[in-house]
Amino acid sequence: MSGMPSHLTNPWNFAVAYLEMTYQNQFLASGSGFFWKVNERTLLVTNWHNFSGRNSENGVAMSDTGGLPSHVVFTAYKRLSEPDTGGFFEMSIERIRVPLYHDGDLSGARWLVHPRFAQRVDVAAIDVSEVLEGLIINHVNVIEADAVLQPYPSQDVFIIGYPLGLVTGVPTPVWKRGTIATDPAFDPDGLPKMFVDSATRKGMSGSVVLARHIIVGRAVTKKDGTATQPYLYAVNDVVAGIYSSRLGADHVQAQLGIVWKRHTIEETVVGNSIANVE
Repeated sequence: MSGMPSHLTNPWNFAVAYLEMTYQNQFLASGSGFFWKVNERTLLVTNWHNFSGRNSENGVAMSDTGGLPSHVVFTAYKRLSEPDTGGFFEMSIERIRVPLYHDGDLSGARWLVHPRFAQRVDVAAIDVSEVLEGLIINHVNVIEADAVLQPYPSQDVFIIGYPLGLVTGVPTPVWKRGTIATDPAFDPDGLPKMFVDSATRKGMSGSVVLARHIIVGRAVTKKDGTATQPYLYAVNDVVAGIYSSRLGADHVQAQLGIVWKRHTIEETVVGNSIANVE
């Protein structure tokens, strides 16, 4: 794509990616994903149903073509010039194509699933460290607030992704607002998920979900176990999980979205459990 000025100051623009799932070069579906740092590696995180092309509950192919994806294409920004005196530079949107399997016949998966629940937890990740040269990438677990804060019912959340494949006009992800609708202390259906009240749409599958914490007159615990000084007022956005789908199929009545809890992401990216899609 042609160059554009780097006026995208929000760091989350560089941490969330638009995804296209393809069989070879044939488009099958769009979705959302985000980058997660593990040691010195970068993993692209999304839903199991995006990479597999199958419904995570019944295994049925989701594309109208009946096809299953062999590749994922993700978007990222690339710098085209040196910064000027104001710190701005020209950049482009790049499309990076990554094979999901070692072999062309959809065998030998290269992506990870949850080590305990496999596809019952709709989370997947693939190492993209080798294809990031020259790209501007942020990691959601690095740019989030350096705070250990637990989500709670009625809390504001933001689902950041690409509803309906929205990539025209302003080339940045959409922030859909919602609230946590169930107590995160419980696991519905015995699975590590929670529900959020939000009118989500196709294409947002794989979006990162941020919980917004308003801190007034108190200290918070940081990731390293130390405590901050008491804040007079602060806003802390912390990754709460990953969005996967609506509860039910009706577009009007289904205002509850399914979010897999943060620890399922952490367990997937370090679990080294390779997908087995039959």
